[in-house]
Amino acid sequence: MANTYSWSINALDTYPSQDSLTDVVYNIHWGLTATSDQADADGNAYTVNSIGTQTVAAPDADDYTAFEDLTQDIVEAWLEASDLDVDAIKAGLDAQIEEKITPTSVTKQLPTA
Repeated sequence: MANTYSWSINALDTYPSQDSLTDVVYNIHWGLTATSDQADADGNAYTVNSIGTQTVAAPDADDYTAFEDLTQDIVEAWLEASDLDVDAIKAGLDAQIEEKITPTSVTKQLPTA
């Protein structure tokens, strides 16, 4: 089983002004989606999501990216470089997909007589 992962950046919390910089990002609202290379009975890939927030360090004025110049890749790099345990999140998503593919528990209705 091989899963692929994709980030979504849902929102960025900013300080309007900090140390002579404007629109300084301090918190990222993120989502991480894992998609399996295996499909269910309907032909749809198994997919699960995780969401969260992650604070980021104050920027260095000499290495500051203006808010209007931010891209998905830049913010993803911030997440990867933060203390967010990305490997643990991916492992949890992998476990959820595995549970969907090979369930260890199934809920059923009482049989009718």
